[in-house]
Amino acid sequence: MSENIYFKRETLIIKETTMENNTNNIDIFLNDLIYYSLSKNVSDIHIETKENNIKIRVRIDGILKAFSELEKAFGIKIIAKIKLLSELDIGEKRIPQDGRFKGNFKEMKIDFRVSILPTLFGERCVIRILKNEISSLKIENLGFSDENLENLKEILERKNGFLVFCGPTGSGKTTSLYTIVNYLSSTDRNIITIEDPIEYQLEKINQVQCKNEIGLNFSTVLRSVLRQDPDIILIGEIRDKETAEIALLASLTGHLVITTIHTKNSISAIDRFINLGIDRFILANSISGIFSQRLVRKICKNCHGKGCEICNEGFKGREAVEEAIFFTKEIRDIVLNQSSKELECYLDKTGFKSMIQNGKAKIEKGLTTKEEILRECSL
Repeated sequence: MSENIYFKRETLIIKETTMENNTNNIDIFLNDLIYYSLSKNVSDIHIETKENNIKIRVRIDGILKAFSELEKAFGIKIIAKIKLLSELDIGEKRIPQDGRFKGNFKEMKIDFRVSILPTLFGERCVIRILKNEISSLKIENLGFSDENLENLKEILERKNGFLVFCGPTGSGKTTSLYTIVNYLSSTDRNIITIEDPIEYQLEKINQVQCKNEIGLNFSTVLRSVLRQDPDIILIGEIRDKETAEIALLASLTGHLVITTIHTKNSISAIDRFINLGIDRFILANSISGIFSQRLVRKICKNCHGKGCEICNEGFKGREAVEEAIFFTKEIRDIVLNQSSKELECYLDKTGFKSMIQNGKAKIEKGLTTKEEILRECSL
């Protein structure tokens, strides 16, 4: 019987607590920290070793907030405990280490991804909290405009095509991809994902973990996946020419390919592919749509932004603000024969809505604020 090599860690049982911030017992303090993080919807915990103490900060709705300061000796023990949970080498403090551990809180299963980095005064630890709630996410709740959502669904109903999501780290690209895969999941489709790392386990989906240290990179895995009779392929990120070329050609031969790329907006994604060395003919005929997105904080519905016990300074939760290019014959001709400047002019004439414009619509609906849109969506 094969074991699951990615999720084999000992499970941490998380208990409800009165949050007494106990700095005498490592287990109690760590439980309090994680319980607080789950109750406040924290996405990341930062444990930072300074010269004289250790500071802990938590990221809530994209914003880092101070949590506590610890005596250095106690803080070092907390980091050691986290390394033990993640099956990392507690004696190795010279090089970065990555690991993960699992947790249970009541009926909720949580995965914790751990990154350890040596700094000037000691180790820095970041814990990414991954609640296994991805199966409950709905494509309608991502925050996309009605028009872009309708066009997105039309692309997803096709048997082939190439759909790209772009934006910086932390812009919600991975969540969008997982939500789309969840939307597409059915018994009559073979869906395979190629990820580095695998963030969430998905039922009915075949997930492959890249391992660069043994040569198992995106392009190598993708070649093998194409021999697995896939209908839909999710590629975590396009990082090089080889992966991009294989993925684009796969979309021309009867596969729906969904992926991400790091660019600032939807038009610059095209330039990125060209700079990687992708032939314009392949590019123009492969891509179905390009989404660029950011995450903005939503005004709390309970207090309407005034601040209350259930929100974070008037905000609760985040959703995407997007812009999207859906490839038509005219756009394909421009990509094939002209520059990005001509494409930008064409889009302006045909009613293309930028992230800022879609953000203004959210402001008018009372979903977020002008400051949020300017902070996240100004390019």
